[in-house]
Amino acid sequence: MTNFPVRITNAHKYYNRGKSNQLHVMDNVNLELPEQGLVAIFGRSGCGKTTMLNIIGGLDQYTSGDLVI
Repeated sequence: MTNFPVRITNAHKYYNRGKSNQLHVMDNVNLELPEQGLVAIFGRSGCGKTTMLNIIGGLDQYTSGDLVI
């Protein structure tokens, strides 16, 4: 059985929520990071990679969903 010490479930992140310039940068993100090994996160520019890492690191807050560390 694999242990996942970091788990994100149904995470959403908005910037400027409710305003005309609202950005939905994380839309229903689900991620499980294993206890050991190497993980690469890649995607196009502006897709939310850094935002997700900042949320995992405690530098930013998510709007909704669950984060278990």
